Amino acid sequence: MDTKKIVQSLGLAAALGFSAGALAHGNDDSRPGFDAQGFHRHPVFQENLRLIKDVNERQDRQTDRILKGFYERRITLQEFRKLMDRQRDIQRMARQFLADGLVSRHEYQRLDAALDSADRDIFMEAHDAQGRPSHGAGYGNWDR
Repeated sequence: MDTKKIVQSLGLAAALGFSAGALAHGNDDSRPGFDAQGFHRHPVFQENLRLIKDVNERQDRQTDRILKGFYERRITLQEFRKLMDRQRDIQRMARQFLADGLVSRHEYQRLDAALDSADRDIFMEAHDAQGRPSHGAGYGNWDR
């Protein structure tokens, strides 16, 4: 090996060693006034946590309603799949919005509108008189 390649290899190894050491021991921000714990108490961060928690709780309730309707035979298999696909789409949207670490007001409004629409769809599918057959008797409410 020639000397130039050896020096480059050693330089690369040293750089990787320093960066690995920084990752292993953490990297405290040394800017004046930076306080990691204070950051978590910041109103913007707290508001963001509240918005994310609200979205997650609503989605959990919706998933429970979908499962309950399916188990009670008020939602067909096709409706169940469609409603659960919608929940996955909302979850994907939330992950995309959280990619930068914060959910803006506009992004929250889009999530809220998607959750409102999903709420209406769940209600409509659970009350549309198309249920799964029970005891081989056919679909839904035939008294309409």
